[in-house]
Amino acid sequence: MALFFSIICATYLVVCFKYFQQFGIKNLPAIVFNYITCVCTGLMMTDTVPDSSIIYEPWFPVAATLGCCFFCIFNVMGFVARNIGLTMTSVSSKLSMVIPVSVAILFYDQQFTVIKAVAIGLAIVAVILTSERSTDSAEAEAGKPAIAHPATFMHSKTFGVLMALIIFLGSGLNDSLVNYASEKLMEPSDFNNFNIVIFSFASLSGIAVLLFRFFRHRELPAPKAILGGILLGIPNYFSLLFLIEALNYPGWASSVIFPVNNMGIVILTAVAAVILFREKLSILNWTGMGIAIVSIALLIFA
Repeated sequence: MALFFSIICATYLVVCFKYFQQFGIKNLPAIVFNYITCVCTGLMMTDTVPDSSIIYEPWFPVAATLGCCFFCIFNVMGFVARNIGLTMTSVSSKLSMVIPVSVAILFYDQQFTVIKAVAIGLAIVAVILTSERSTDSAEAEAGKPAIAHPATFMHSKTFGVLMALIIFLGSGLNDSLVNYASEKLMEPSDFNNFNIVIFSFASLSGIAVLLFRFFRHRELPAPKAILGGILLGIPNYFSLLFLIEALNYPGWASSVIFPVNNMGIVILTAVAAVILFREKLSILNWTGMGIAIVSIALLIFA
């Protein structure tokens, strides 16, 4: 059940960002207040406020690193989605599941069967097909035709590949670090404090950027960005908490959890796009969703 709730919360985040675009809410301040809300949510979930002794916990450096990485990768994904394309962002982040899966198999002695290999291969195909959008669909989604950019490095194919690689490696590293802390460093009683530290460092990173923008541009967050961040923060906190709980569920290997989690998000996001935003899915998209369901079934029963 924890994995199911993690998928629902993560899908909600994607839907929120879609609404941000419609209501003209800037990503950066919303992301920062989202992380602040995550910290507040974590503090309300714990009986006692974490004291300074947690800096000596073995998982603390990992959580601090994750917080900074979460903020950086989140903003890179937002930049790529706005300036290069949603498809590249989605495919790069979801295909990154091969990194924690590979780490789990190589370093945590998790079983790797032919069925699991086939399922992961199908998952990769499903991500690509489900994320595929025609030029017309992409233009309709943005509400305007594509603009021909000047021939600068930022708009070159090399830059696009570099950004995709950063998202792929960054997302994969984040998932691998979460899995490492879950496998080697934490007890169930540490989960909440672990999350609080992650989101505290993400908040501090974001606040530093907002202060820089204020002193340089006199730019303050809009009220709707603050509200958007609050609405984003609570489910964001629980999406990570439920994922960590799922990683510790007896009998479920992390090499199964990550692909099932990603495929579930891909399927639910596509369904939400059809129901809430009247997006039209192509035959390739529906085929990808079907393959994703087959992949999940194989992974669960592998």
